Amino acid sequence: MGVYTPANKLENLKLYKYSSEDQSYVSKYILKRYWNWFTTLFPLSMAPNLITLLGLVFIIVSVLLVLYFDPYLDTPSPSWVYLVHAFNLFMYQTFDGCDGCHARRTGQSGPLGELFDHSIDAINTTLLVIVTSSVFQFGVGYKTLFSQFSVLANFYTSTWETFHTHTLFLSCVSGPVEGMLLLVFCYALTGFIGPGLWTAHLFDLDLSSLGFGLGEYSLDVSHFLIGFGFVGIYFNVAAAAGNVAKKYRSNIRLSRDTAETEIANAKEGLLPFAAYFVFLGFLIWSFPDVASTYCYALVFSTGSTMAFCVGRIILAHLTLQDFPFFQIPTLVPILQTFLAHYFITFCDYRPSVVLPPWSGWHRLDNWNPHHVHFGNIYALTIKHKKI
Repeated sequence: MGVYTPANKLENLKLYKYSSEDQSYVSKYILKRYWNWFTTLFPLSMAPNLITLLGLVFIIVSVLLVLYFDPYLDTPSPSWVYLVHAFNLFMYQTFDGCDGCHARRTGQSGPLGELFDHSIDAINTTLLVIVTSSVFQFGVGYKTLFSQFSVLANFYTSTWETFHTHTLFLSCVSGPVEGMLLLVFCYALTGFIGPGLWTAHLFDLDLSSLGFGLGEYSLDVSHFLIGFGFVGIYFNVAAAAGNVAKKYRSNIRLSRDTAETEIANAKEGLLPFAAYFVFLGFLIWSFPDVASTYCYALVFSTGSTMAFCVGRIILAHLTLQDFPFFQIPTLVPILQTFLAHYFITFCDYRPSVVLPPWSGWHRLDNWNPHHVHFGNIYALTIKHKKI
């Protein structure tokens, strides 16, 4: 525990107070009422974190179906598979919404619950990329990697925002609510119509006149889905940055100049994410086969790195530590690129020998369980029942 949380910071867990601002009308008038009812189906002896974990099982089932029916993410699956994906995602959202309700119901609300919940969400973001790429027929390659980047960018930015504002903001249209419901609808629609909907050709784009080796490209619906994801990054980052700026400027204990300095320092927290993907992009540029031949390894290793980073930010937020700018796993792509160049260029190894061990090592390097024993509580069972 001392590696990530100094002993003198543990006492800050006692200051924990959950804060959120949900502006979603769908959540306020429909989903929260549904979650409150669904929560009554869970026994009072069941730990809230166990509900969170069981919700992830639904997504894992969908991933296993993808690996069996559509391992290359470009082959139509049986119609019922897409309907199962829709059901599983809806149930994940339901369980994710109920864990907090159940925590208050059983008197188990606390910092461990927030850490566990958001860590599960961090894992789910990558698993959901695999399922969504299969539904939209992105294939193993750049489309899947771009979709993962957009999802992780939004998740990292949201976590960064929460660290500085100490409040989880959900706008009137947010990923955890409307975004997931939209995916549920798309999954179900695919079950009835077929995945050909997402690969339908739209038009050809000729960029040869611009030079730089560009040519004519065929665009389909999936390309616009990727573009939509990148547009979402802009609005999410802008909204998050606005909330952080508002938080510091509204602090009456800070002068105007001090507040602006704090805002500038806060924005530096986005640089580790950007730097990591620059390093990762250089690795892919150096070895293009990584994007297709080892797409799964790249997706899971990238996802585990970001889950590690997000977990560290959440832990720092809960224990009132400084923002964790430097995190060793984000430097792994640099070492990977160097070693790959060395073994392939100077030692004359084949890429097929060098690159697979790279992916496995990356995942092992990022294994990082957070164990919070402070407070004398359990993670998946209730130690002190509500009286």
